[in-house]
Amino acid sequence: MKNSTIILMLAVAAIFALSAGPFAGSGDAAEYVGIAKCKMCHNSKAVGGEQYKVWEKSRHANALNTLKKEGESENPKCIKCHTTGYGKPAAAGANLANVQCEACHGPGSAYKSMKIMSKKAFKEDHAAARKKAKEAGLVIPPTEDVCRGCHNEESPKIKGFDFAAYKEKIKHWK
Repeated sequence: MKNSTIILMLAVAAIFALSAGPFAGSGDAAEYVGIAKCKMCHNSKAVGGEQYKVWEKSRHANALNTLKKEGESENPKCIKCHTTGYGKPAAAGANLANVQCEACHGPGSAYKSMKIMSKKAFKEDHAAARKKAKEAGLVIPPTEDVCRGCHNEESPKIKGFDFAAYKEKIKHWK
């Protein structure tokens, strides 16, 4: 009786371990969390800066509305670039409409916490805090390749893409 109980427990544990996958809990499957999580800190000079306010006035903030006006809001070829993290893992309840922070800076589930994005840590040792955030998945600064994921020849509206010029149009950093 004891042996069969132990074998059963080991079998259940093995099935659970195998079903969890090789990367379970490792942070490899970062999730998109949505603009509301970024806005919590990046909406005030006193906390993390006013990046949200700059974004809110940008064309990125209204990217999905552009598709609605053109009758393309259900077209997956368009939605992938007019939303954030389309078809990728997202936190429950995350609103990913429009081109949000994570479209350029990567999914935020691993770097959004105050353990990573602490104003105090950035003030004390900016280079070390930035390194820690990047190790947690923050893409900073976004590269031209990140932008060209959408600003490319597949887009019917993009006629040439000057990375330096467009970067200035969306500048939201010091």
